[in-house]
Amino acid sequence: PWQQLATRESIMHPSALLSALLCAHALQPFRAAPQRAVPTRARFETGDDVPGGTYETYEHDGWTCGYRHKTGCEPAIVLLHPVGIGLSSWFWTRVMAELPNEVYAPDFIGCGRSDPWDPAERGLFLPLDYSRQVEELWRQKIGKPCCVVAQGGLAPVGVYLASRSSDRWDGARAVAGLALSAPPPFADLAEGLDSAEVARNLDFLQSSLGRQLVKLLRSSFFVRFFSNLFLFADACDDAWIGNCLTDDERPKSIEPVLTFNAGVVGARGLFDELKTQVPQPVLVIEGAADKRSEKRGGYAETVPDLERVEIDGSCNVPPWERPGLVADAIGALVLRARRLGRLEAPG
Repeated sequence: PWQQLATRESIMHPSALLSALLCAHALQPFRAAPQRAVPTRARFETGDDVPGGTYETYEHDGWTCGYRHKTGCEPAIVLLHPVGIGLSSWFWTRVMAELPNEVYAPDFIGCGRSDPWDPAERGLFLPLDYSRQVEELWRQKIGKPCCVVAQGGLAPVGVYLASRSSDRWDGARAVAGLALSAPPPFADLAEGLDSAEVARNLDFLQSSLGRQLVKLLRSSFFVRFFSNLFLFADACDDAWIGNCLTDDERPKSIEPVLTFNAGVVGARGLFDELKTQVPQPVLVIEGAADKRSEKRGGYAETVPDLERVEIDGSCNVPPWERPGLVADAIGALVLRARRLGRLEAPG
């Protein structure tokens, strides 16, 4: 799951990745590698792990895309999950259970129960194609102004949805408010990542050696180790580990992780969009233990209508660590959007 933090500072050079693996193993006594025990979870598969929730699908550009849905009051909230080992829409189930609103939590292509993705068979332009996938969900299922919440390194998708304008999409009208939970440092999102470095990372991660190293990270030990190291204020819980391992068993689930961790989603800078093309109220949600908070000052200096909220008892995954407080913050964003008249349906 540490892949969701892919930024200029956290993308691991091959030698650093190998060193991390060796150091982590050095902390443990030698033992034979156990088989991964992945529990059967029918409720995980159906969406019933959220009271009143269902798991549904829709078609988009030749893909069958899955999403979790929960009925509730307007406006609808669209929750964008991070990309990492075994991560998909289940990431948002705790927040979904706390929100009174109708909620849509899509699985990005290649993640969760959406169609598997193999870059060798069909390319995707990221983050644009993730945005288009969510736009189609809005056209088919929502059709009214909604609020969008993006987690971690998927902040570019949230910004695209809020700012993009085309013959089929008007982000300024479809998205009434935007929340970025634990987003990258402002410089990373505004300036983008170095394209040459991203290309080198992608070449390595998709190589035989790179895939073997990442395969090691998919064990229960390393999922827990890196989650505790990078993501949680306190130790991660067993439900987190179980969900990651369950979802990681899906065919080709590693492909989006390799692409994301190379930095592809964050390669293009979005300064112009943030400064001039996001008229909606924006909320930055930060864990109190998130050390990157001091590097997010540029958001408030650049985005016209932005507030920041700190979530006690959390680090880089506030929606999982403190779902009630995150739901309250989203509710406050909805009120801001309502006061500004942004929740009125397009005429």
